[in-house]
Amino acid sequence: MKKIISKILLFYVFLMIASCVSLQDIKLIQPDEKLKLDNKGMIEFTVPEYYIQKNDLIAINVSSVDPTTLGILSDFTAKGNGALLNSAQSNIMYQNQGILVREDGNIELPRIGKIHLEGLTIKEAREKVKLEFYKIYKPEGTYIDVNLAGIEYTIVGEANNGVFRATRRDLTIIEAFAQSGGNNIYADLKNVRIIRTTPDGTKQAYIDLTKESVMNSEYYWIQNNDIIVVNPRNEKVWGVGLNPLSVVTAIVGGLSAILGIILVFDRF
Repeated sequence: MKKIISKILLFYVFLMIASCVSLQDIKLIQPDEKLKLDNKGMIEFTVPEYYIQKNDLIAINVSSVDPTTLGILSDFTAKGNGALLNSAQSNIMYQNQGILVREDGNIELPRIGKIHLEGLTIKEAREKVKLEFYKIYKPEGTYIDVNLAGIEYTIVGEANNGVFRATRRDLTIIEAFAQSGGNNIYADLKNVRIIRTTPDGTKQAYIDLTKESVMNSEYYWIQNNDIIVVNPRNEKVWGVGLNPLSVVTAIVGGLSAILGIILVFDRF
């Protein structure tokens, strides 16, 4: 009987110690032999192409070395927030910092009309907008730029939950976490789930943020409308592992319960 109890106690102690959170599980971007480098010894990045979707905000900036050459665009100004506005702000569907891509996949501009952008890359959208503009005025001395007004992404789970917005368009997932302020020891960094919408549908992937080879993944780069799901580690479910004191407390509590049961049975 004593041998069985001893084995149970040893197993319990081992289980509690094994449940502790290891530094290997919470350190970001640790050395990894799977990391791919190019012929110059630089990290190979795979930045995915983004395709414009409904409800995206598009920034259109128009400028000229000589404002008098704008002609029909003389009432347009390139605002600092990136949205193309005229003096009356008429016929533009925009929110905060950009022109809205409507449910029909179009944007609508004064005097230009509707331009279908859904499903296009940023480069393709830029060329299409230029083409429409150049139908009504001469391109000499005028510069037109088209881009996303920013990146909006959502973080849920073991992090600072919320919808966040970045003006940068080359944001990494590490920078996204830094911007959100999330820092939770119970976050399962080895299985971070990315849900990404595309014109063809929704796809998802799991990435390991504890390995530096994650920088080779296309999911290392945040895209507009990404949802980042950070699930809890098993230690949170078990209620141990936050720090050595919590582990010791759990072990002592468990041992006390076992010893109490033994003493009760010894009396009979």
